[in-house]
Amino acid sequence: MKNPNQYLLEARRCIDEFQQIELLTDLKWDEVEHLWYFSIKICKTNEEKSAFLNSVWYITIEEIFPAGKIKIFPAVKGGIIDTFYHQSNNGTISDNGLWRNGDVCLKDPLEYMADINREPLNAMDRIHWNIERLLLWIYKAEKDCLVTNKDRFELPDVKKSYNIDIIFNEDEISYMQWEDSGAKSGIVKLKGGENNQYFVQTFYDLKNNISVENVWGGYVNKQKDDFITGIWIALDKIPVINIWQAPNTIAELKNVLEQNGISWEQDIIRLFDKIRDGKRHPFLIGFPIPEKFFGENRNYHWWSWMLPRLSYGNKVHKGFRPEKKGWHLRDSLLILNENNKIEWSYSQNWNQNQILNRGMFKRRVIRKKYAIIGAGAIGSMVSELLVRSGVWKLLIMDGDILSVGNLSRHTLAIKDINHAKATGLKERLESINSHVRVEIVNEYLSYNNLDALTTCDVIIDCTAKDSVIDVLSKIKTEKIISSISVGFKAERLYFVYYKGKEFNENVFSQQMLELIQKDKKKMNIENLPWDGVGCWNPVFPALGYDMYMAASVAVEMMTKLIINDSEHKYTCVFEKKYGMDGLLIGYERICE
Repeated sequence: MKNPNQYLLEARRCIDEFQQIELLTDLKWDEVEHLWYFSIKICKTNEEKSAFLNSVWYITIEEIFPAGKIKIFPAVKGGIIDTFYHQSNNGTISDNGLWRNGDVCLKDPLEYMADINREPLNAMDRIHWNIERLLLWIYKAEKDCLVTNKDRFELPDVKKSYNIDIIFNEDEISYMQWEDSGAKSGIVKLKGGENNQYFVQTFYDLKNNISVENVWGGYVNKQKDDFITGIWIALDKIPVINIWQAPNTIAELKNVLEQNGISWEQDIIRLFDKIRDGKRHPFLIGFPIPEKFFGENRNYHWWSWMLPRLSYGNKVHKGFRPEKKGWHLRDSLLILNENNKIEWSYSQNWNQNQILNRGMFKRRVIRKKYAIIGAGAIGSMVSELLVRSGVWKLLIMDGDILSVGNLSRHTLAIKDINHAKATGLKERLESINSHVRVEIVNEYLSYNNLDALTTCDVIIDCTAKDSVIDVLSKIKTEKIISSISVGFKAERLYFVYYKGKEFNENVFSQQMLELIQKDKKKMNIENLPWDGVGCWNPVFPALGYDMYMAASVAVEMMTKLIINDSEHKYTCVFEKKYGMDGLLIGYERICE
């Protein structure tokens, strides 16, 4: 028989400090869930007719206490049945039969990011803190203020059990498209990708007219044409029961659909009849959601139920012919029995605004098309920094082939060796963001291919070659042209920004040109590293972090100038500065 450790015994005694609660069951070890638990009853609440008065709760503690998780669940006997905000789905029961699975979220949203209002680490305070937070949660639930109109909207907890990802692209624009289409159900086509991912392509209505299309970038478009068919239905509000619980069974789903004016027999079964082929198909259930609780709806969200194999062919109820009536009866009695659990799969909105909410450039930056001239170290880093913050239209131009020596400070990998740098960079950039579209020109920039830059708004020269400046000077339409290069050992960053129709070598300041010449003089052939043995082939010396630092500063400078809509030109040189101890201080702008 297990005995709790001394830390846990002492920490549990904090229950005596709370007048609002009564200890029902002292510490016990659960052989099913493999954790410690005790149960309490809420004896006093702020509201006389509260659903929480006399409610029973189980506090569970992992065996490794004072480390490990502490969770609080409503009891099966005497606990709350409804699911509230900031609570997991409370519609299912733990395997031990003692508590429901609707554990209450007691943590501060800022704890994960900034360690604010975090749960204490010491043994004596952990259980006390969780009980305090439970009582606060109950108080807010009674007052109906667990969420306010200032809180970001959170979806109810869905118990997912089927391991595929249904990925869709919804925003305010597609929301208006849905409103205009007026369609409420139909067929959906999805394109298969890697890692069990399926990207929504096109929604069709019941007459096979296109309702809404999801647009993707190069990563999705290059996937094999492995399409699957599903069905969909759009509701006017989020499908929940028992306040904030997502349906767990077919009976619960039927109930919530009826609340939305949807007939299972007339509206849903006719959709099933369109996909009777002996295969499993996704059933997408969509509904509008706001950005913040109680606000105006902003976009559609989709839940995905992976349907079982529906009756078809000669698989009918006994005594029936192989037709709809026999299929429907077999489905209702066996395949889609009301007690059957729904196999929800993962579904995610991969709209740009969703996946880049950690940090995205202003619209003025991301709406432009960028040309990267030179797919070397600086070019690869600059393009990746742009893509990771929302830029999705690029052209990469370089005629070079990746070699193993490039990998010391390039974003590409071993698998890309002996392939064109531009081709490898296209594949990498499109794999970072599903909306990115990269065009490539596997040639060095010349007068013969200058027209390839016609559609680009911003041209970034990462070659550090005078010949490229000369070719770019032939462009006579307004462009933003930026030159990014580094000096010897990347101790200096040379940055040029120009907006206009007359880009040429005169854009570079005299002071900058003098510093560039000084750097060139430092490049004594005898002191340069060589790329292998044999043919005379010196290479540029610099470490990877030097190049990342230069690329990061250059991208920030360029994007800020674009946001400010800066006219004509801006040039500057940054130089690395070191303290008396020889450690890096940072960049200092030494001339403009």
